[in-house]
Order: sequence, then C-alpha cells, then structure tokens
Amino acid sequence: MLIANKIDCEGERVITTEQGRSFARRHSMMFIEASAATSEGVRMAFEEVAQKIIETPGLWEAEESYNAGRTNIDQPTQATSGGLCC
Repeated sequence: MLIANKIDCEGERVITTEQGRSFARRHSMMFIEASAATSEGVRMAFEEVAQKIIETPGLWEAEESYNAGRTNIDQPTQATSGGLCC
C-alpha cells in the first residue's frame, strides 16, 4: 500500500494525486491519501490493509508457519537463573 501523507498541506504538494495513483498502479499497490495531522484517510488505510489480509489466505498460512516455533510471550518461562521472565 502506498499512502500519500500530508494531504492537509495542499499548497505544498510535491507529488500529485494522479502521480501517486499511477505509481501505485505500476507497482500493483493500493493507493490512499491521508493526513496524520487531521486523521483524514488514516482509518481507511488501516481498514483496507486489514481487509486485504483477511482476503488473502496465503498470509494466514505464512503467519501460522512463522509462529510455529515461537515462544508465547503471554506465558512466563523459567530464566536461566531460576527466576521467571516473560
């Protein structure tokens, strides 16, 4: 996903909306304009990414494979000195 930030600074744009869309299209990316200062478009960006993750089963399989050998940080484990750590 390509996110164009600072859309609240209209007079100071370096890249136009069409240039951003074109770049994103060429690189097979989603394109969203946002402003961290005003929050415009920020929620939409997160929702779009979450939706794409949900719609892409291969990402879920990769996550399961990635976590297969990892320690659960919610469960305390014994430290080498005999105490508990997280």
